[in-house]
Amino acid sequence: MNAFRSALKAGEVSQVVRPAAKKENCRRGSGDVSLSAILIPRGERRTTNQRREDRFRGVVERATVTFRRKKILSKVVNLSGSGIMLEAPIEPRIGEKLRVDFEGFEPLYGQVCWVRDGRCGIDLGDGAIQLD
Repeated sequence: MNAFRSALKAGEVSQVVRPAAKKENCRRGSGDVSLSAILIPRGERRTTNQRREDRFRGVVERATVTFRRKKILSKVVNLSGSGIMLEAPIEPRIGEKLRVDFEGFEPLYGQVCWVRDGRCGIDLGDGAIQLD
């Protein structure tokens, strides 16, 4: 047994009457808190197009996303050779893995790289989608 605990049990140290932090003030205890609601401001504005690939709209209208073992029909906002932007009623975490199914094609697996306002960007890896 350590010295402090021994002194506390022997009555040589007065017992702590109040906690250092109350559970109701803890962020984890407040239930409906989501990191996706926190906006991280950019250090500086973009002055040029910094994208590696072109984005295409209207190539695919929707996809089925498997999110935490549930299948959700999502709108495909745009896509590129290595990723897609989805609009769906989900709040994935950055880095979370998702499965994306396009009708008539093999499933793709990707990682969430950003989340904002009901939309998310999925990185599928270079050359995952052939747009030629």
